Amino acid sequence: MSDAPAATPEAPADEPKGLLDKLGAALPVGLTAIATAFAGMSTTELSRAMYWKSQAAQDQAKAADQWSLAGFKRDRSLICQAAADQLRALAAPNAGDNNSTAGQAEMPALGRLDELARTLPEARPAAVDDPAVRAALDAVRGRQPESETVPLARKADREAINGAIADAEAAAAAYDRETDQFLRTADEAAAAARKGLPAVGPKFAGGIQAWRYDLDRKRYRAEASLNQAVGFLYEVRVRWSGAESDRHRHKSETFFYAMLAAQVGATVSALGLARKHKSLLWTVAGLAGVVSVAIGAYVYLT
Repeated sequence: MSDAPAATPEAPADEPKGLLDKLGAALPVGLTAIATAFAGMSTTELSRAMYWKSQAAQDQAKAADQWSLAGFKRDRSLICQAAADQLRALAAPNAGDNNSTAGQAEMPALGRLDELARTLPEARPAAVDDPAVRAALDAVRGRQPESETVPLARKADREAINGAIADAEAAAAAYDRETDQFLRTADEAAAAARKGLPAVGPKFAGGIQAWRYDLDRKRYRAEASLNQAVGFLYEVRVRWSGAESDRHRHKSETFFYAMLAAQVGATVSALGLARKHKSLLWTVAGLAGVVSVAIGAYVYLT
């Protein structure tokens, strides 16, 4: 009888894992990575929304500047008109009457002024060629509510809006240069007219100054209309920037909800694996989840 020790039975080898088991083990990691990517995309979209909202605020400030400048020029126009009327009331009754002796004396100098006044440059706002920009601009000028103007502005191309603003500002600057040259010529003609009227008295000089105020009145009115044209275009860009901000904010919210869904999936899958292997971590993770939900609910409600 052999006294050799009995052979110890070998431990059974681990059974090879199937594809589903491998995917189940990798699922929490994959979902966590996806949730992290969605969180980054949500933050990026939120930053873009804030950027475009700040652009809308800057454009609104620029529009307000144009409206203020237009109002200032309207006021100057009214002041010039009142000054011209007052000077005419103080002038000789027959000033400007070409049939009177005084009127004949003031010719041809005042005739030159009248001729010059008819050549005052006209304000020519820049044409808006893009149909989408023009539709949004017409809606803004028509004082339509934002629920109608914002969708129209969103259909326009931002570069087209920028081009329209640049053209409008260039038209206003060109009119300034043109009228500056014209008014220098008018001042020279008015000085010549004063020198040619020594015999008719100082009241006719007041009539010449009234004529000069009339030119300023027309000029300021024209410039105000050009500033208004620029202001309306800035209002269109305000609505475009606001719509772009809302679009990115909505995308940020959507990515945030996708991130939450991925996080829930990662948490559930991790808890499921821990529960399957009867790990103590399952209990710890469950308690941590309950505590986090309680804290979140408390903060939200208060």
